[in-house]
Amino acid sequence: MTLTFTELTGFGLRLTAWPESAVPQLVAGMNDPEFLRWDGMNGSSTDEAAALRIIRSRAEGWRSGGFAQFCITDRATGEILGNVGLHQIEHQRRVAGIGYWLLAGARGRGVATRAVELCTRWGFEEVGLHRLELGHAVGNEPSCKVARRAGYAVEGVARGALPAPESGVGAGTGGRVDMHAHARLATDPYPDTA
Repeated sequence: MTLTFTELTGFGLRLTAWPESAVPQLVAGMNDPEFLRWDGMNGSSTDEAAALRIIRSRAEGWRSGGFAQFCITDRATGEILGNVGLHQIEHQRRVAGIGYWLLAGARGRGVATRAVELCTRWGFEEVGLHRLELGHAVGNEPSCKVARRAGYAVEGVARGALPAPESGVGAGTGGRVDMHAHARLATDPYPDTA
């Protein structure tokens, strides 16, 4: 099932497609030490060529209906702040995952919570999903706070659910780390994120 790209606005943010001109911001975000500390899915070091491939693959995600990634920008200034999106979209089951990251300068301002809320509402209201799942490495307190503020209930700990990052938590072990599992249903009340 193909997803029709849409631009989302709300809570002082605009969620857009990642433009190819944003390669430097994507490189900075994916090489940020705090991002690498918790993320074991993307490996270490993203160069400009890899960032361009990532941007182009995001268009394919929309066409296949399997994932929908947005570039988070400040609605007033157009400044790129980070990424939010749905992944592993299962249209038949009406379930998907949601993930996010921010550039260092955007942290601590409520941007992630507002972006997650905007993307969540779109997933429920426009895509027709019933359940969104949010997972983060146990110990990643900033992500846990975002999840809770965005109305994602803690459902438990999934043991060994995430690959350990190359640097940071569990680094160098080639092993796995536990994941805090959160979820939100379309029938759950909307939190106050404005």
